[in-house]
Amino acid sequence: MTTSLGELISTLYEHFLAQYGDEELASVATAAVVNDLLTKPVAAREEAA
Repeated sequence: MTTSLGELISTLYEHFLAQYGDEELASVATAAVVNDLLTKPVAAREEAA
């Protein structure tokens, strides 16, 4: 099963919105997680898998 980046972002946003109940905070939290995932060194991602 594959997940597109858009689906991941949408799922994260929905999770944070339910958790925090605030659209702006959910947006910032989603952006932070996506940024961390995209900037994490490749070696670290491979070790985690």
